Amino acid sequence: MLIVWLAVLAAIAIGLSIGPVSISMGNLSATDKEILFNLRLPRVLSAFLVGGGLALAGAIFQGLFRNPLADSYLLGVSSGASLGAAAAIVFRLASPVANFAAISFFAFIGSLAALALVFYFGQRNGAFSIFRLLLSGLGVGLFLSSLVAIFMLMAGEELKALIFFFLGGFSSSSWDTTWVSLACIPLAVVIACYFAPELNVLLLGEETAQSSGVRTGRVQLIYAVLAALLTSISVSIAGLIGFVGLIVPHMIRLLFGVDHRVLFPLTFFAGGIFLVLCDSAARTVIAPAELPVGIVTSLVGVPIFLFLVRKETGDYGF
Repeated sequence: MLIVWLAVLAAIAIGLSIGPVSISMGNLSATDKEILFNLRLPRVLSAFLVGGGLALAGAIFQGLFRNPLADSYLLGVSSGASLGAAAAIVFRLASPVANFAAISFFAFIGSLAALALVFYFGQRNGAFSIFRLLLSGLGVGLFLSSLVAIFMLMAGEELKALIFFFLGGFSSSSWDTTWVSLACIPLAVVIACYFAPELNVLLLGEETAQSSGVRTGRVQLIYAVLAALLTSISVSIAGLIGFVGLIVPHMIRLLFGVDHRVLFPLTFFAGGIFLVLCDSAARTVIAPAELPVGIVTSLVGVPIFLFLVRKETGDYGF
């Protein structure tokens, strides 16, 4: 774990030091301190927590569905969270600036609704397949994204906030949003790790798990709610960011195995490191302007996703 913590600290140090304004850590002026502690530090912490949350949500979905191609973005859950947040903003149920907790609540409701739809359309006779999961997730995600587009047409002064949810980024990060994520996301990590042994047994099949005393329905419900919560908070902070929950857990699984007691904490830390580095790249590639971090994660994630599809099916298709 020492190596993991050193990697986390290194990623945070990189995120704090990189930006349009060069900052020397050894000689901080008043302006440097303002930039460092009120702009970069909440942004880097938000990126770490969101990256870890999305990666952990992906690991949970992959464990629940026993499918390495499942994650909140591909399953449409992120789109559901975006729809909930967009509805709250357009209908003025919450302010995009002043009421982050309310937006997170509506995003959570949207993510749960999207997950329920994917569960309904993605299974047959109680079994899930890659084909049905991906197609149902794609269909649900596109449909919900279309509803968000309709909300954008209806929006007036809220249009900028809605565009933010599509592009994904941390330019609006503040200590207010960071404190909420610090309170919720680590708690979700602890709960996920607590029930990890039961999820390990569930991987052997529901009948085997039930015969071993595992309450499968309770475990599945807890993890579904946790994954939806992680996704909704992440979307409320950073908008739609794809592929973090797909590639990070898969890489950790390849390196360290399928034991969720190990997989969950390592996936959280690796996801946080990955997104901090992606956000650092997004801030510097076209500085002083910045790329939406969702573009950077997609550029990295799409080739890996195609590789996983080919490895899983033996062909670029189903």
